[in-house]
Amino acid sequence: MSENTIYGLGDKLKQLREKHNLTQKEVAARLNVDRNTVNRYESNEITPPVEKLVKLAIMYNISLDYLVGIGKEYYLSLHGFNEKQRDVIIQLVNVLKENFPNNDN
Repeated sequence: MSENTIYGLGDKLKQLREKHNLTQKEVAARLNVDRNTVNRYESNEITPPVEKLVKLAIMYNISLDYLVGIGKEYYLSLHGFNEKQRDVIIQLVNVLKENFPNNDN
């Protein structure tokens, strides 16, 4: 692992890619890099530049903080939904929070 890599980032990228049933080639195409570059990200040989980290966070629907190890929160983007749809999603999330409290604290 290079001194300039973020600890655990490669493992996290691989887990997220596999969770989303994507190949390295598919991720590479979405990032506009070659497959070998994605492999090097996942093996902690190199750290993706900030613009690629942002694209990865959006692609995997997670926060950049989570991706780089600052936080553990997931990010839910409501981009593309109209106001009524966003209201319904937020209501649903609130119902889920009430009925399934977080016991991680």
